[in-house]
Amino acid sequence: MEYKINRKIVVALISLLLAAGVIFLTTFLHIAPTPSAPIINLNDWEISLNGNILPVRSLKDANTGIIDDSDVIVLTTTVPELKYIEPSIYFRSVHAITEIYIDDDLIYTTRDEDTENSNFSIPKYYNNAPLSCSYAGKKLTITISGSKELPSSGLSNVYIGERKDLFFYNLYTMGIYFLAGAFFSFLGFLLMILSPYLIIYHDNDLRLFFSGLISLLLGTYILAYYGILGLIVDDSYINTIAEYAALYNIPTAILGYFASLFSGKKKKVFLSLFILDVILFFSSIILHFSGLLPFSMFSIILHVVANAEAIITFALIIHEQLSHRNSKERRVSPSDSIFLIGLVIFIILAISDIFLFNFNKYFRSEGEANTDLIGFTIGSFVFVCCLLVSYLYYNVYSNNFASMQSHIKSLAYTDALTGLANRARCEQVMNMLSEEKNIYTLISFDLNRLKHINDTLGHHEGDRLLTGFSTILSECFWDANLIGRMGGDEFIVILIEEHSLNCTKRIHELYSILEEWNRKEQAFTYSASYGYAYSYEVPSGSAKEVYMLADSRMYEMKREHHGDEKEDSRHA
Repeated sequence: MEYKINRKIVVALISLLLAAGVIFLTTFLHIAPTPSAPIINLNDWEISLNGNILPVRSLKDANTGIIDDSDVIVLTTTVPELKYIEPSIYFRSVHAITEIYIDDDLIYTTRDEDTENSNFSIPKYYNNAPLSCSYAGKKLTITISGSKELPSSGLSNVYIGERKDLFFYNLYTMGIYFLAGAFFSFLGFLLMILSPYLIIYHDNDLRLFFSGLISLLLGTYILAYYGILGLIVDDSYINTIAEYAALYNIPTAILGYFASLFSGKKKKVFLSLFILDVILFFSSIILHFSGLLPFSMFSIILHVVANAEAIITFALIIHEQLSHRNSKERRVSPSDSIFLIGLVIFIILAISDIFLFNFNKYFRSEGEANTDLIGFTIGSFVFVCCLLVSYLYYNVYSNNFASMQSHIKSLAYTDALTGLANRARCEQVMNMLSEEKNIYTLISFDLNRLKHINDTLGHHEGDRLLTGFSTILSECFWDANLIGRMGGDEFIVILIEEHSLNCTKRIHELYSILEEWNRKEQAFTYSASYGYAYSYEVPSGSAKEVYMLADSRMYEMKREHHGDEKEDSRHA
């Protein structure tokens, strides 16, 4: 019943999370910024590719194909009337060098010494060039030169308006991606901060750490793909490096999660793949900054490796599912199922976006510049939600299982009447002592007159005698490593290392406590015989032999005790 209640709570949490996300995004998308002056979309251009005039005037309809370092696109139009305080021209370029001219005078360029260095890939830019109201009626020319390392396609819209209005308008048009990227990044950062505590206090569980890392990388990639990160840090090159670093390491983080999820041989396989990805990533960093191979050119190798890892991963997952299905004793954890569902949805939507991206880049006029990552973003949201719910479910499931196991273990090793360790537990501890070769003292007790009390006063009084004596032992030997009932009227106490010192003094304390209890007890008298032995007294080191030695000494005392009782009865 408790498990079903917890399951309902988890389902409610994911429902609330999804509902809150949808409501928040819907509300944001309906709050459009109001510009201080109209924003003009320049959509009447003369477009030429390598000197050839294209038969279209719209940028989105201009099918320029793939633009590399041998291609130059020239866009020409007339500057409209500018009724702005701070007029500005604003557009996005993808891995291309951009130059803006007014009547053949250069007013803006992204060409610098870094673009001439083959070690650097040309980044994505949000070009924001100031204009003057005096430019109205003059010829506006924009040249776009392709990149050798990262060929691109498509032309984005060009806008004129107030500088601040253009910035906020651009941010609004990317609103869903900005919010998604920021949310994933913040959530991932938060989870990674919390993970060390859980790693230390929850059996080195790395699931939360890799959940946070996956979320952080997904958020970083979305922000970098749209150039938002570059706007925040005001550095397009950092944006490009962050984009590729996040893209390369998303599979690495997922493999790390799988390594923390599985055990045995499968864990070793995922751990090996994880280490391979880490080595490849740092190799690409070293090659990039040493000038041997640009960061972006390494993507082909990593894509091949990622595809091979995906095949291996799915093969291992299918094998794991089949082994669970064929085994009656093994069951798939609901948390694992939720994680796998989220991963499959993410992969399907991400692959669909990859297909759409390449189709637009190579076959449609919109090109790469106008392709969005809507499938990847939705898939990331579903995947991160499933990661969180999977971890919550895992904690609920594992806590219930651990509680059940602890309860079963306590039933198996606890004496039902006294609450002390039972014979099975005592023998288990003695086996451990025999293996570990610790120094210890073992005390054997025998509760006197139990049978007599059972026969004369009844078993309920005998049970009270047993429970009372167990309480006395627990009170006296509060620091003992084990207090147990071997059966019937026989008890055992084990004191290890420093606790084994002053054994005789402790037994004297026990008899003092017995006298205190006897002064209050009217039905019977607490009395016990004892014998103790030290581990070093037995050369073999066997704890069972130490117990037998202590037991023999206890019986010797018991015989003396019975002899004294008979002598007292004769004198009486």
